Amino acid sequence: MVMVGCREERSSAEKAAAQGILVVGNNQEPLSLDPHKATAVADGKIISALLEGLVRPDARDEACIHPGMAERWEHDAEARVWTFYLREAFWSDGRPVTAQDFVYAYRRILHPEFAGKYAEMLYPLRNAAAYNKGECAWDAVGVSAPDARTLRLEMSGPTPHLLHLLLHFTWFPVPAHAVEAHGGMLDRRSLWARTGHWVGNGAYVLGCHRFNDRLEVVANARYWRAQEVRNRGVRFLPVVNGYTETRMFLDGKMHISNNVPPEMLAVAKARAPQAYCQDAYYCTIFYRLNTRRAPLDDVRVRRALSLAVNRESLVRDVVRGAGRPAYAFTPPGAGYALPAREILSREAAEQEARRLLAEAGFPGGKGFPTLELMTTSRDVQRVMAESLQAMWLKVLGIHVEIRSCEWTAYKAAQQNGDYDLSSSSWSGDFLDPATFVELWRSGGGNNCTGWGSSACDAALQAAASAATAEARLGYLAEAERLMLEAQPIIPLYWSERTYLKSPAVQGWYPLLLDNHPLDAVQLLMPRS
Repeated sequence: MVMVGCREERSSAEKAAAQGILVVGNNQEPLSLDPHKATAVADGKIISALLEGLVRPDARDEACIHPGMAERWEHDAEARVWTFYLREAFWSDGRPVTAQDFVYAYRRILHPEFAGKYAEMLYPLRNAAAYNKGECAWDAVGVSAPDARTLRLEMSGPTPHLLHLLLHFTWFPVPAHAVEAHGGMLDRRSLWARTGHWVGNGAYVLGCHRFNDRLEVVANARYWRAQEVRNRGVRFLPVVNGYTETRMFLDGKMHISNNVPPEMLAVAKARAPQAYCQDAYYCTIFYRLNTRRAPLDDVRVRRALSLAVNRESLVRDVVRGAGRPAYAFTPPGAGYALPAREILSREAAEQEARRLLAEAGFPGGKGFPTLELMTTSRDVQRVMAESLQAMWLKVLGIHVEIRSCEWTAYKAAQQNGDYDLSSSSWSGDFLDPATFVELWRSGGGNNCTGWGSSACDAALQAAASAATAEARLGYLAEAERLMLEAQPIIPLYWSERTYLKSPAVQGWYPLLLDNHPLDAVQLLMPRS
């Protein structure tokens, strides 16, 4: 008998690779692809594939920034006034991209009636904060378009790091004609960013979108660098459960996973050692405290909760080494000197926690109300919540309930202040400590704690107008110190990115911001 060799059917990832389609895990279903409504990292990754700003990132080096819609730029000696000269480029429907599209986009996100949650990203612009708060007219804001191919930005102070800010999707243009055709500038329900209506200027255009299944983007033939795009499209899989996602990767259903949960690290390393990646990441895992609710309106209670947390145990036993204990908010990196803080021994920290709680009127936890800790539905969040729940019971004698929410409900509750404690994370939007510290501006769209401080706000304002880089960092450090003393949050650990990447993927390199230009990624074609 002659045995005829045969090969098993190709996996779905191999089939996608044969079509030039990159398949990536994206953690969750996007809430919005409108850059003025989106706040989640998962949304931003898709938006960055669909839209392009004045500049674009490098695939290898985050310090290197390339021309995007702007082919060149210049600024004055103080880096206060920047002029960008736009290239000839087109929206995906064939209309030209103009400087007025940028002006329109910046006015839209800053408009006080639009209520953009990320409007603070544009506060470095002269009078942007005042306009956003309804305190001045748009004409006073430092944004102008002398002609269709020239954009002038006037900053509130020296801003030598502006190019890094411009990489964030909040600074991208939107197609004014498309937005106006679907409800206008202030319509938050506009359909222009939906399948069938999408108009963009990025490397890709929006393809099919099956809710909670997949979202696909395909190469944009009108993109100005269309010939340099290394793949035909990207398929984003919104897999919330880390166990499920890891199994999907190991079963050949994706090329790059979003996250390997701590309990799966050993399995992933053993089964796919060539695919396992653990990269440094500009990200902090923390808990928000709703300071508008008693007893969390008492700083002594908030400090007691923080001191009772054993961060070393959390990192060692729960996240299995995929991070470093955090006693400040801003992670190391980008040349930032962390505020000096005394770190107590575990025994001393627990004694101080009990003393503060007793001073607040709850000796040994007596009379302390049951608080609720809100988390997402991810397993690692649940395990971490259970770990802290046990620490607070043991050290302080208090009980905390755990409420697990699916992503949409979780985000809505956090934005609306419908929580006591909320599991949270913050990834840097650009390589600078301001992306972390400015989060705690009074009334900020992503603050969500109810806490604010005029002293902290003043330090942030001083940083924005500081004459030197050294002075600027000093003011940012002071703002963070004030926030940490008030304790509206509990820093837990500085995260690292643990994920799986197929050896077939080329053009993907470790990046501190995890801001990978997907058009630079290429797949090795599977053998027949």
